[in-house]
Amino acid sequence: MIKAISAAGLQDGTPFKKPTVDLEELTAITSSGHLTWIECVVDNIIEDTPKVLEKLSISMEPSVLLSGYVSSYEDRGETLGLMIPFVVPGNNKTITAPILIFMKKDLIVTIHDDYGGKITRLYNYAPTLLRKLPKEADSWADRQTILLARIIDEISEANFSILRLIVERAEQFEIDIAGSRQVTRDISLELSNVRTSLLTFLNAIWATYDTVHNLKHGDADMVSDDEVILAKFEVILGRLDRQIQMSENVMQMVATGVNVVQTEVTNKVTILIIWWTVAGTAELVPNTIATVFGLYPNHEVVFWPIVGTILGSAVLATGVAYFYVRKFFGKSLGLERLKKFRRKAVK
Repeated sequence: MIKAISAAGLQDGTPFKKPTVDLEELTAITSSGHLTWIECVVDNIIEDTPKVLEKLSISMEPSVLLSGYVSSYEDRGETLGLMIPFVVPGNNKTITAPILIFMKKDLIVTIHDDYGGKITRLYNYAPTLLRKLPKEADSWADRQTILLARIIDEISEANFSILRLIVERAEQFEIDIAGSRQVTRDISLELSNVRTSLLTFLNAIWATYDTVHNLKHGDADMVSDDEVILAKFEVILGRLDRQIQMSENVMQMVATGVNVVQTEVTNKVTILIIWWTVAGTAELVPNTIATVFGLYPNHEVVFWPIVGTILGSAVLATGVAYFYVRKFFGKSLGLERLKKFRRKAVK
């Protein structure tokens, strides 16, 4: 189902915008405009895109673009088709959604699903953007190339904002596994989700970079040959390159941070095991001595000497176990924290 169709453009050098357009009106709007941008929101991009393209007399099949991996570039002379990914934050993972862009002479069509809200916001101030475009009749390629560059730049900036959300999620994950809640969390699953989100973002940016590179150097008929205007794509490529570098750095930082936290958690578990080892040693020696004394006849007569021997052996066994662990493992077993706690309790 086609949810919404909007139109904006230049007519006799004057910007116009129609927030709501019927499918049947598309032919009349595109034939009267000097430059027209059709913005479509659909429910199913595979089924609904052909309906829009048929009304606009665009012969390119959307499956040609959708068959690409994340992004796609198709030049058919009088028609140029692009697929660029939106990076969308999901519940636990980051996913991508396609936006299809078709360009003919004096016509740009963008088709996407509900995830394309960023393009809708760009459309809201389309008249201001269109007013700055060249007005000369023979500058049609320059006009639509500038508009196309602005649309792609908006998509790339919107995708970059998702990286901040991924970083925040990774930081919260590190805080959680360092605290008391890590016992009830599936650390391996959440760590996998964070890394998958970063890889999805990185793949989307790489795919966008390849598409913009093909657009700049592909020499398409629908794109301007003016070097000044093509330099706008070079600016976008520079931004995408920085985004790729930042996402790779974030991935390394997340991996390093998680390894440090996991090492700290492992150390805490090791200390706990050592504590139980000391406690077990302190229990095992006097228990064995008590068992031996229990075999003597009339042991009730020497009850207090036996009790003293058992208590002394418990203290001695605990001390030997503690100093052995401290010497060979270098663990203070948290006694300094215990002393601090006692001092606070006394105050």
